[in-house]
Amino acid sequence: MRKIYALFLLLGLSLASFGQTYLSEDFSSGIMPPAGWTIDNLANQWSISNTNSAGGVSPEGMFTYISQTATTRLISPSVDLTGLTQVTLMFSHYYNVYTSPVPMIGVATRHGSGGWTSVWEVTPTGNVGPETKVLTIMSTDVGHSDFQFCFYLQGNLYNMNYWYLDDILLYNPSATDLSLTLAQLPQYSLIGDTNLLTGKVKNLGTNPITSFDVSFAIDGGSPQVHSFTGLNLAIGDSYDFSDPDQLIFNTLGNHSIPVKIQNVNGGTDDNPANDTLSRVIGIVPYRPDKKVFCEEATGTWCGWCVRGICYMNYMEETYPDTWIGVAVHNTDPMVDPPYDAAIPNIIPDFQGYPSGTIDRAGGISWDPEDFEQGYLQNIKIISPATISVVNFTYDPGTRTADFDVQSDILVDISHELRFCAVISEDSVWGRGTTWAQHNYYAGGGYGPMCGFESLPGVIADSLMHYDHVARAILDTPYGTAGSIPSPALGGSTYSHHYTVTLDASWNYAKLHFYGIILDNVTGEILNSTNELIALGAKTQKQDISLAVYPNPFSSDATLAFTLKKQQNVELKVLDLLGNVVYQENQRTYPAGENKIILHGNLFNNGMYIAELLVDGQIHTRKISVIK
Repeated sequence: MRKIYALFLLLGLSLASFGQTYLSEDFSSGIMPPAGWTIDNLANQWSISNTNSAGGVSPEGMFTYISQTATTRLISPSVDLTGLTQVTLMFSHYYNVYTSPVPMIGVATRHGSGGWTSVWEVTPTGNVGPETKVLTIMSTDVGHSDFQFCFYLQGNLYNMNYWYLDDILLYNPSATDLSLTLAQLPQYSLIGDTNLLTGKVKNLGTNPITSFDVSFAIDGGSPQVHSFTGLNLAIGDSYDFSDPDQLIFNTLGNHSIPVKIQNVNGGTDDNPANDTLSRVIGIVPYRPDKKVFCEEATGTWCGWCVRGICYMNYMEETYPDTWIGVAVHNTDPMVDPPYDAAIPNIIPDFQGYPSGTIDRAGGISWDPEDFEQGYLQNIKIISPATISVVNFTYDPGTRTADFDVQSDILVDISHELRFCAVISEDSVWGRGTTWAQHNYYAGGGYGPMCGFESLPGVIADSLMHYDHVARAILDTPYGTAGSIPSPALGGSTYSHHYTVTLDASWNYAKLHFYGIILDNVTGEILNSTNELIALGAKTQKQDISLAVYPNPFSSDATLAFTLKKQQNVELKVLDLLGNVVYQENQRTYPAGENKIILHGNLFNNGMYIAELLVDGQIHTRKISVIK
């Protein structure tokens, strides 16, 4: 991470003000402007972004470009600095440039209703940061009871993209003040797995930091302490640490882990209030089947969006069992207005078309060409819940589909979870100019792109069939409030019923019904499932909540399934060449939850497909044997 630091003198500070904090803002309230702050001009361009582009922890403040030449200010609350001659302002920021001439950015101060005095400004020649700025403010505004400062932009505001701000601190620093700004563990982990504790510290004091210890204890147990030495952290500088011990949890449930920094520079930290963070990790009994859910913003008018078509198809072909892609169209014949309207909020740091989000996670907007990178990151994350679409019925007379989204919760979760449901359609087409796909890759000037470089700049409607088209997101784009009790208890099964009237123009044989469970605090999707249900007048595929755990397994695994009624069931396990390596003949199982034990000694290492034949319908799960 690049950082630029301002040098300053701390002489002349009164003892009474030394080490005092006057204002702190990290935008964690999710409100723009934050309480007590105001915005002068273009208030709608200032927002809260679920990103960490400035180098802090999400969320952060963000200004977004607009086609105007103007000045805009984010103004702090009034602060009493009576008796001071100087004060320190520290903040993290990242400035993203579009083209020149770039608008100026800066910090200014005032007192009362007086005019603004600039104390720092820069006209960037390129992107700036992420960096931490440390400014010593000695303007004539310091010393007054109604001191204010602002962050401002001035100039052609179309020529920049975004300005991110975070971790704003107005204070007089102590001599030794190391802050623990981040401590990270996986939110959920499999019993017996190893876990890595990582974190970040930041020097808020005037003395350089040369060493510190990290101490943590699990559930009140004996502290584990590790030292980090040989450092030279100036004021405003940060350091990322990784604890050398791998943490292994052999008990199910939630575990509390307070993390603390101590022995700073071999002594005492002058400000212990920012030395501790507490984390909770949930340990689950098995790794639920998981799919990664991608929402992509697209449109037929968007010439770059053929890149989305290319990579959405690639991901579906490469990861057919664990990838879900939904294309949310904008201002074309396939638009679903509620879904489209929510996209700038659903996709963090939304920067236009095409772009997407992977499980709505990490505060990251993904370009389609990077979808695989995002998928590989998120497929590793353990979900604390299963997810399935069950009890599906369809009335062709009214075109009404009814189904439940259901989940088994594996560990107690105290904050609100929500169910959500989405419908998409494949092979959608129409006639007319608005169905023609614009194509900036025509002629090959931007390189190869799945053959689109050989097609014209506007691809005729007759040549286009669109897949993954978002047809509906039920209830709200952010899940159904109250659909899962809070807290959600580990070992419990919850479900929510959805009813939807299908549009008569849709191709019912090409519809996908997705069940989603999301975290309403972080907004992230914890798990999702995809059911392709070819709707007919009388028959539909019934989901049976099939799960295999543990998976992978070495000794024994449990194949669990639920039946709505007493049914005939047959099991086959096939290798990836289609050979039957294990079979249990048909027998009758009762309604409710049933289990079949798979013995690891019957299988060699490798990947297999478990096929459960239930009254003529095949349900499959991939299983892995690792010995």
